[in-house]
Amino acid sequence: MVKRYAGISFRCSRRVYCFEVGALHLKVNDDVVVETDRGVNIGQVVVSPEDSVLPDGVPPESVKKVLRKARDDDFARLQDNCKRELEAARICQEKIELSKLKMKLVRAEFMHDGNRVIFYFTAENRVDFRELVKDLAHTLHVRVEMRQIGIRDAAGMLGGVGICGRELCCAAFLSTFEPVTVKMAKEQNLALNPMKISGICGRLMCCLGYEYENYRKAAGSGKGGGRNRRGGKGSGQENKNVKEVKDGGEKSKSEGEKKASRNLGKNAKPAEGGAQPAEVAANGREKRKDSGSRKAGSGKSGGGNAGRRSSSQKNSGQNNSGQKNSNQKNSGSGNSGDRNQGKKGERSGKGSGRDKNREKRKN
Repeated sequence: MVKRYAGISFRCSRRVYCFEVGALHLKVNDDVVVETDRGVNIGQVVVSPEDSVLPDGVPPESVKKVLRKARDDDFARLQDNCKRELEAARICQEKIELSKLKMKLVRAEFMHDGNRVIFYFTAENRVDFRELVKDLAHTLHVRVEMRQIGIRDAAGMLGGVGICGRELCCAAFLSTFEPVTVKMAKEQNLALNPMKISGICGRLMCCLGYEYENYRKAAGSGKGGGRNRRGGKGSGQENKNVKEVKDGGEKSKSEGEKKASRNLGKNAKPAEGGAQPAEVAANGREKRKDSGSRKAGSGKSGGGNAGRRSSSQKNSGQNNSGQKNSNQKNSGSGNSGDRNQGKKGERSGKGSGRDKNREKRKN
């Protein structure tokens, strides 16, 4: 036999819990008596068995069962429990004030069988309520459980009307609370006034997240359109055209430079006496200037060599490329020979001076 399940919620919470229905025929908004971990309780069907499915990761053995549909005696007991809840909440509030505990009582809830009472409270920090539980159990003669909840859950339990004029979402249909940030209000161009964007719980309104995704998508599409209009990342065809124009301009420049160099080569005629073209002569002049500026700071001993080098460069500049290389080689060999001779002469002069000193010492 295939197991059937239904989604059921309880009075003090909008959360939906899955229960096994069995052979019962249930509809939405039917009141049923179910078995829970804390005892027997009465709830309301939110999801019909035809639409309900067991959540993933939940073993079928751990799912509790629906005992029966609620009867008249169940509704009478529910009314008695509501009266007892008011009296228990009054007693608990008095004991909290006597104990001077920093906690705020929200409400009390009796289980359907009347053997257990749960007190819901809010507090900024953890509270040591062990002595309070003992006093309440001795006074009410039932099992007492204290449960700390968040301020949003407290607003859902108490209920109320929002600034929109409708019932609070947390009390009407919200079963879980999604995080709400100021960024959502900024994205929707709302005034960042805490009085206007906060609910009665003091936190940001849950409805800020309802249309946040639509605003975010609209903002993203607007930015993308701007990029397309400006020729940004989105405009692929325009970028291709721009690249083609740039490439064509670079190609035309390179072709123009090549043609200009060819024309210069054709128009440059050799001068009389084997002189070089205008470009080669200009390069030679620049080289001579650089060599003259480098050797200007040399000492007196380098003056002769510099003069010989410049003269050899002048002679080499008047000849063709082949003659230029030969003259440079010859001039280089001549300079090296002169240097060697000068060095030998200096060494010989030093050697003769030493010999004279030795003869004087001997004498």
